[in-house]
Amino acid sequence: MNERIFVTGATGYIGGAVAARLARQGHTVYGLTRNRESAKALATAGVTPVHGDLARPGDWRGVLQNCDAAVHCAFDAQNGAADVDLCALDALRSAALDGRVRRVLYTSGIWVHGSGVNGQADEATPLAPLSIVQWRAAHEEIALDLADHEVAVVILRPGMVYGEQRGILGGWFAEAHEHHTVTYPGDGSQHWSMVHRDDVADAYALALEHAEPGSRYLLADESQHTVKELAESVATATVSRAVSWPAEDLIKSHGGYGEALLNDLRVSCAKARRELGWVPRHTSFAAEAADLWRDWQAARIANVR
Repeated sequence: MNERIFVTGATGYIGGAVAARLARQGHTVYGLTRNRESAKALATAGVTPVHGDLARPGDWRGVLQNCDAAVHCAFDAQNGAADVDLCALDALRSAALDGRVRRVLYTSGIWVHGSGVNGQADEATPLAPLSIVQWRAAHEEIALDLADHEVAVVILRPGMVYGEQRGILGGWFAEAHEHHTVTYPGDGSQHWSMVHRDDVADAYALALEHAEPGSRYLLADESQHTVKELAESVATATVSRAVSWPAEDLIKSHGGYGEALLNDLRVSCAKARRELGWVPRHTSFAAEAADLWRDWQAARIANVR
């Protein structure tokens, strides 16, 4: 069924993939973007650009209110992530009260689980958010409260996203290209729960269609590589050298974000597989590092032209 869907962060790393995926599925997709140049890419992907700032919903609330569903992917770290996210949640509530929005997908992340229990987590694991995302757990509950207004809300918690040029892993390829090094946090013994952005987009499309209201889903490929192994796979693919960034120096430089990069957490996506029928096509960043490197190079050349 063709629906009108509003996507925040539609030119962002996750939101861009989600918006394009939903448009390919035949939905009428409206993508919020602050950048008029990026709007051209949205139009090319079959997404109708909506110019506006997440912190000023008055500029775009009218379009949102006329949509059947909303997918909140935007994350504005530069202007106070928690405050801007509250603005978005308030706009969603308004769209439910005074508009036709009846389904919402809210993007959280695996860091709300902290280190889990013995370094592992599933959706039943108690939340213990890392300091950098301390606000996320409360915002999940605010989103779920939209059920009081007859809105079906689903919470999605992607792991460490890779693919394309952006993201932390894209930064590794950029470093390898420029300096022939791949710097990993700490001694690299920690695990990151990985997921390809295209697989994330598939999960969102499935959740929009099949997820039960109030559900939460972790999204990861369940690979078991350490961060050092991931970095070494990039180093091998790019003919570079993997080097450690000592934990103490990393935290001193980046604070809570550095602590998050040192976090050791492996999550299960069994629930998403079972209830949504989600099967990640990309199952190992390390095994695909050489292909990802070629994709990164190709994208870089295309962007230069």
